[in-house]
Amino acid sequence: MNDLVITNGMVVSPYGTLRTDVAIKDGKISAMGDRSQLGEAKRTIDAAGKYLLPGVIDAHMHIEAPFQGCIGANDFYTQSVAAAFGGVTSFMDFTNTFKGTSLVEAVRQRKEEMSKSAIDYGIHVKIVEAPESILDEIGKVAELGCPSLKLFMTYKKEGVMADDETMVKVFQKAKEHNALTMIHAENNAIAETNIEQFSRQGKLGWTDFPLSKPVLCEAEAVSRAVHLSKYVGNAVLIVHTTNGEALENASRAQREGHPVYVETCPQYLMLSDELYNDPELGYLAICSPPLRTAEEAEKLWDGIRNGSITVTGSDDCAYSKEEKSMFLQKDADDAVIPDFTKVVNGVAGIETRLPILLSEGVSKGRISINKVCEITSTNVAKLFGCFPQKGIIAPGSDADIVLVDMDKEVTISPEVLHNNLDYSLYEGLVVKGYPVMTIAKGKVIVEDGMFRGSRGDGQFLHRSIDPAITAAYNK
Repeated sequence: MNDLVITNGMVVSPYGTLRTDVAIKDGKISAMGDRSQLGEAKRTIDAAGKYLLPGVIDAHMHIEAPFQGCIGANDFYTQSVAAAFGGVTSFMDFTNTFKGTSLVEAVRQRKEEMSKSAIDYGIHVKIVEAPESILDEIGKVAELGCPSLKLFMTYKKEGVMADDETMVKVFQKAKEHNALTMIHAENNAIAETNIEQFSRQGKLGWTDFPLSKPVLCEAEAVSRAVHLSKYVGNAVLIVHTTNGEALENASRAQREGHPVYVETCPQYLMLSDELYNDPELGYLAICSPPLRTAEEAEKLWDGIRNGSITVTGSDDCAYSKEEKSMFLQKDADDAVIPDFTKVVNGVAGIETRLPILLSEGVSKGRISINKVCEITSTNVAKLFGCFPQKGIIAPGSDADIVLVDMDKEVTISPEVLHNNLDYSLYEGLVVKGYPVMTIAKGKVIVEDGMFRGSRGDGQFLHRSIDPAITAAYNK
């Protein structure tokens, strides 16, 4: 007997939409077809008028990660709850790696920290230095099921920046062990020089922040990372891309046949640098890279449509107002004195990623629901080595499914969301298209506005990347 059968829904994949019924048994999709052929079930869900998407995968977030003296508003359990309300059934985070830290030990620690999650989880390995002892561990962490590495091209003063030599060495090891290297691309020299000069000049307002990290700061770093990867011949993913020039530097390499992938995030598609104009609350929108103009956002939508943007993530760093402002001083009238150098970088987004893409993308005619499926789930699973276990609704795959009502309208507010924050950068935004049920490995974990999952139900995703992902397109 099946545990669950979902009837009358429209099953979405990157390749098309099919009205069919879905049977689930023992956490897997056991069959698809006409209800009369699927057998009995303990429960039947009528999904008439709803779309069935493979569970969203968020492969870019930062939880329980000390940064600038802050730890964030969530732990991995509470984050998994917020994620589930946004249709997310798997997520991935980064090791807390510091200089002198063993990569294998960092993975072990992160795995323990993430075990409280209610949804499945994977681990990326952050690398901050490249002595032989660390380089030798890259193959070991890949064997442990963590074949994705993260390098920062900035944050030199924080001790995590990878210089060009480090990047080349890590790229070579990544190629050797069929790993994907994720790149935070910002030119440290431009960013730090600007910040030093702005500090001397007293230009520390919220509107000065994006000027300290202009488009060129990001675009140059993308170009350099791409050229180094072309030299080595390894695969790279440029994360949280914000603008057309950076995107073009990556997509040019794609057209030449190199395994260069691009991620963007909903905040760069939906929000703009106008938020920094608010003298009181502009600090809440400080993130790196900064928010850009509405014109740059449209270039990103073009990139999604033409396929040069491969995936989306949330880059969720959910800090409370208290944490975002904890180092800021106040004047005699108790008003905050703007100083962007004293604000922890990061915005929330794991719960709103799918609704924003559905509303701003599908409902407004920018992209199809099939493209949403591709950039939130299928491509993410393929890039990070968990396809077809994840990322597709098909017999044999995990029964991770989100039911979406494209007619449902929701006004975003802190009360609607579940991320433990008392504000939202999207507050007042009316979205059309919303997840109404989330199923993880055959278990309904969000239904009727209630969370029905359990702490610790998530399992570690042991991943192995298909060599076709990391190989050059044209040999």
